Amino acid sequence: MEWLPFSLYLLGTGLCRAASTQGPGLDQPSAVKARRGESVTLPCSCDVCNYPDFHSEWHFAGGNSGPGTILTVKTTIGSKHLDPQCKFSMMHQRNSSSLLLIKNLQINDQGTYVCTMIKNVPPPMVILKGPGTQLEVYALPKVWLSASPSEAALPMALVTCEVRDFYPQSLYAILNAACGGYAVLADNASVVMTGDGTFNTTLQAWVNVTDCQNGTEVTCLVRQLTAETHRILWIPRAKNKAALLPVPIILIRFIFGGAVVLWFIFLLGCFMKTGLPGPAAALSSLHNASHPVDPQAGGGRADVPELE
Repeated sequence: MEWLPFSLYLLGTGLCRAASTQGPGLDQPSAVKARRGESVTLPCSCDVCNYPDFHSEWHFAGGNSGPGTILTVKTTIGSKHLDPQCKFSMMHQRNSSSLLLIKNLQINDQGTYVCTMIKNVPPPMVILKGPGTQLEVYALPKVWLSASPSEAALPMALVTCEVRDFYPQSLYAILNAACGGYAVLADNASVVMTGDGTFNTTLQAWVNVTDCQNGTEVTCLVRQLTAETHRILWIPRAKNKAALLPVPIILIRFIFGGAVVLWFIFLLGCFMKTGLPGPAAALSSLHNASHPVDPQAGGGRADVPELE
């Protein structure tokens, strides 16, 4: 009976090994890139496995979550979504394949997603764990191009290219003018992070269109990853100040002419009110005085009878 304890020890060790064994491992892509706001599906499979019954789990490490955070669990009975808005969901396929669907990607969804698959039936239990997939989220920039003239120097225009909501921070942006020279401002390299993890930057330059016949075309080129964005703006040549002079002169003449007419009407009203000869009567008297009366025509002074 001395062999009985040793036999029981071997039996217990065999049962523990049979209860949980490690399988060949799962296949996961090493890295996946997706655009912010879209949905992405992460695959996890075992090519050499053909389990009729299994359940899987997905763990997330990175972003605002702690290491090894369980996102969702799926069994043959149903799925358990730990996110109240069902941001994460899972689907099983044949040949022991598990798919994780992530909706409305954001910058903080970046991280490593690890798939775990467990087979219970038939025994023994087999636990398979994948190497993990690194999810990279990017956001394409939004570009606006505008120009405002300078009051100090009409031939110059301040061109502004705004680049908003892009990720990652690495970005190439440049302003070009087809005609005329331009001077880029010194603070164009400043990049600001926003609350959602994206970045903003602004490019500004003074563009001189003095030597351009009609104006110039300004282009803002923004390159991120493999995408390029172009914005084109036409800046007309500034008008000469001399061309603006006739408009104020016409207004001054109009105001002066109106004042003269009003003054003439005022004088005419004063003459009529006081009984004084108006300008028309004065002109008539001057006209008669300049033409002498012919005595033979019966005109002139009347004869005064002499007194005896």
